[in-house]
Amino acid sequence: MTGARPKRLPRFLAVAILALGYATTLVVARAGRWRPRSRVLPRGRIAMVGTFHNPNWILSHAIPLARSGAESVLVVGDVSLPPRDNIRFVHPPAWLRRLAGRALSKVLWLLAVGRRERPDLYVGLHLFPGALSALIVARLLGRPACYQMTGGPVEIAGGGVANENWLMASLARPSPLVERLALAVVREFELVVALGRKATTFLEERGVKGVVAIIPGSIAPPAPPPDSGRTIDLVFVGRLTDIKQPLRFVDVVAETQKAHGALRAAIVGDGPLLADVKRRVADLGLDETVDVLGQRDDVDLIVRRSKVFVLTSRSEGLSIAMTEAMAAGAVPVVADVGELGDLVDPGRNGFLVEPRDTAAYARHIGALLADAQLWTRLSQAAEQDARGHVGREAVAARWGRAVQRVGAMPASPLLQQGVGG
Repeated sequence: MTGARPKRLPRFLAVAILALGYATTLVVARAGRWRPRSRVLPRGRIAMVGTFHNPNWILSHAIPLARSGAESVLVVGDVSLPPRDNIRFVHPPAWLRRLAGRALSKVLWLLAVGRRERPDLYVGLHLFPGALSALIVARLLGRPACYQMTGGPVEIAGGGVANENWLMASLARPSPLVERLALAVVREFELVVALGRKATTFLEERGVKGVVAIIPGSIAPPAPPPDSGRTIDLVFVGRLTDIKQPLRFVDVVAETQKAHGALRAAIVGDGPLLADVKRRVADLGLDETVDVLGQRDDVDLIVRRSKVFVLTSRSEGLSIAMTEAMAAGAVPVVADVGELGDLVDPGRNGFLVEPRDTAAYARHIGALLADAQLWTRLSQAAEQDARGHVGREAVAARWGRAVQRVGAMPASPLLQQGVGG
């Protein structure tokens, strides 16, 4: 998706818009309790709605859902992709987006698609506005709804003030009112999907119990490393935004090079901080060290040529980029945030670092680059652990059991036996 990022709104206006959105959804959801559920036997038709910028990101969630026993998965977003397996991608027509705006047009289009295709479950990615759209349409059509908390607790805490969503960021400081309304809406879902244990604990401590399932995103089996070997010492893959802190990555490279000597690093991704990243690289004299590659179609090849994967985010769910890098044998040295600790076992398959501790990043990276045996041991463990935790079939089995639990899919003997984790 392209286009300029909207300017922040005054705080009072952001609170009013968010509160109105949550309150309206709450009224529709509670009123919808009185609507009889559809008596049509479930076939496993599932609709997903959300905003996604990266096709690989949405596929990491949609593919295992499609392989969970579902008859079909329909993804309603801002752009369309070619169909694959039993997944179809649709988006509102341009005239509707111009007339109703991006968010409302997706609600209306999801409703139109829902009336025609009759999905058995509506899944919303991110709470605002994706999951709200799913819940509203599900209640209007008498079907269950699922909220997939892909961004972690940051989507709810303080009303979402630390989220990347521009409207939530306009809050400027935490809003207890918006947080209470958001949690009230979350309690209306028949299923809530969290990416890891921290998010589950966050929800349970706030009264969201009995409906939460831990289902991470998935990865495809990576190809083997190229014959040229691992020629990149450090790699960063992600959106160049404040929440990912790419400028800190540049500082980490500089700190590591001071102690370790010459090395090669790459930054893959695009975003509003691209110019700032290039400027920081030049200011630190790292033009011959850091390749700022921008958006690339060969990210998997770049990662397979890399030794260490570095993630400097101040907030994460369970990073798909990190899991793909680990499965490709790159050792993670990442911030101890979100659900990254569900997969990264310090000293066994990588290292967790306090997000602001540039020296700790450099220390762990330097140790890996200086000790080939240490790097090899952790690389092998990273590959093994990532494939076991987020392999497509394991994640598909988790989705199958969760969807069956809310009555949106015919029972499968294989899933009932718990095969696939």
